[in-house]
Amino acid sequence: MTKLIPILTLIATAATAQTPKVKQWDRFEASVTNNKQYASPYKDVELKVSYTKPNGTKIDFLGFYDGGQTWRIRFMPDVTGKWQYDARFTDNQPGIKGAFDVVKSDLPGMISQYGPNPIWFGYRNGKRALIRSFHVGDRFFARNWDAASRKQFLDWFEKQGYNTISIASHYLNRGVEKRGKEWNTPDLYPLNAAEFQYLESMLDDLNRRRIIVYPFAGFFGKESDFPREPAQQELYIKYTLARLGPYWNHVLLVGGPEPLFQKNPHLTLDEVNRLGTLIQKLDPFGHLLSVHNPTNEDPFKDQAWTSYGVVQGPKTLDPAVLSKGLLALHHPSKPLYAQETLWPGNTYGHPKYTLTHVRKNAYVVLLSGAALNYADMEGSSSTGFSGSMNMSEKVQERHDLIHGIWNFFDALPFERMKPRQDLVDNGYCLAEEGRDYLVYLDKPGTVKIKLDAGARYTALWINAQKTSETRPAIAASAGTYETPTGGDDWLLRLRRK
Repeated sequence: MTKLIPILTLIATAATAQTPKVKQWDRFEASVTNNKQYASPYKDVELKVSYTKPNGTKIDFLGFYDGGQTWRIRFMPDVTGKWQYDARFTDNQPGIKGAFDVVKSDLPGMISQYGPNPIWFGYRNGKRALIRSFHVGDRFFARNWDAASRKQFLDWFEKQGYNTISIASHYLNRGVEKRGKEWNTPDLYPLNAAEFQYLESMLDDLNRRRIIVYPFAGFFGKESDFPREPAQQELYIKYTLARLGPYWNHVLLVGGPEPLFQKNPHLTLDEVNRLGTLIQKLDPFGHLLSVHNPTNEDPFKDQAWTSYGVVQGPKTLDPAVLSKGLLALHHPSKPLYAQETLWPGNTYGHPKYTLTHVRKNAYVVLLSGAALNYADMEGSSSTGFSGSMNMSEKVQERHDLIHGIWNFFDALPFERMKPRQDLVDNGYCLAEEGRDYLVYLDKPGTVKIKLDAGARYTALWINAQKTSETRPAIAASAGTYETPTGGDDWLLRLRRK
């Protein structure tokens, strides 16, 4: 897992004597005082900011009201060199202008697609990203969950190797019994600077810990307060982006969970498309953007505004059904986030997974080219360890199992590979055709792989239950291999000599 240096948020004012230095992909911030009294400072005036890159390119963005007589501008610079900024109020109140120097950083850049092979996640600095995601419930941001318990959980989370957190009721509280109703989470809408400040105090901690954030509710969360009128929706999106857009570790979501859920939709297909297009247009940083879809559906897969897919399921014990479903929902040039796909203990459509099922499904998710979001529950998504985050409730052996599978996968050049079921007659295949192949067989048997005629490969069987245990693989005939005796599921690795 990539470890990154802490983010440094720099505060600048018009009276700053020296040009402040900001690390590439970090946050530049400056405060602006406006003494005018407004009936509604959130909508009566805008603070428009023009940022000029070292090459002269201009980027327009917005500042935001932060309470009292204070406005702020915030930005995430993507290139090194001297930047200029000019912030002006739309009612001609005095603004500020100045400059900041962007210096080299070992931050990886914003979480994004992996450029050379965009079915995977990556960073804007060009490096791949293996998403190791865990889902937590509505409690995470709650004021009535003490800071010491949150810290204990996050310390374990990091030690366990997770690098991505899916957080229920983020951005908006889902005020439902046994979900978000009992948790005092930030109430962002109607717009409230103090609520955003409280939220950001914890988001900054996730930044310091280098944890990627998936907002499970997104801008327009199910059973929560959000604006219904288009003008108010645009105001809400602009304000939220002005505050949260400069976070490198955030992905964006129009809404969730399941805005098109057949039994209880809270947005229409046209509304999701309109809002997704608007968010994409208003976001100058180009954050990853998607929507949280119902089980086995993604009507937005081919929309221009989506830059990654979010899927649920298939929720199954059958690896073949799982792989087929994921591949059908995987856009050929967008990463896929398998969200509610392997949630042991969750009773909403999920089967009863044994440890064996967890292991086999995790391998199939990865070999289907998807990023896995794991959970640890006991009933609904707000029960069990994912819901409570009480350390005594975790099923540690499951977490250790998933951690080991991710470690194995992270050691592979997976970013060069793609799912290639067309190359095998059995099992599940990732391949950089002609160079590198990984085949997973969830039960003993044989597999025939389509290989280049005359090419020579080193071949190795890897015990999927204990990946440190390997055996030479000898072809019974051209491209045909049989699993070793003993064991259950096996991985076959072929590399061209």
